[in-house]
Amino acid sequence: MTSPAPLTHRRPRPVTVRTRYLGVSDWWGRHVWVERAGVRTALRYRGEHRMPGFAWGRRGLAARELSRSLIEDATGSPMLAERYCRELTLDVIADLPEESFELDREQILAWLDGHAGPGSPPELAA
Repeated sequence: MTSPAPLTHRRPRPVTVRTRYLGVSDWWGRHVWVERAGVRTALRYRGEHRMPGFAWGRRGLAARELSRSLIEDATGSPMLAERYCRELTLDVIADLPEESFELDREQILAWLDGHAGPGSPPELAA
């Protein structure tokens, strides 16, 4: 009898669908949307600490949690998100305009490729 697949196994997202991440700051706060195949949904919070929302255009915990959520959504890997969220915050998220931003999944993956040198995690080899 074979054992069931582990619960932590994640299926890769289809790469043919364009994914955009849109950040908007308005009267009601800051919101980050994921747009896939024309469907817009809220970016799922994946952090360890309870946060009222994400931040960008600055450093700090809320900006780091945005980085973590973006990386995990783009790759499907909590391990990569944990490993690279601090660096993405300093390199990209802190410099985004405070009013709004737009990032593509491909931009996040390209950033990860540039930071994963020899001995990089196998998830980035795909």
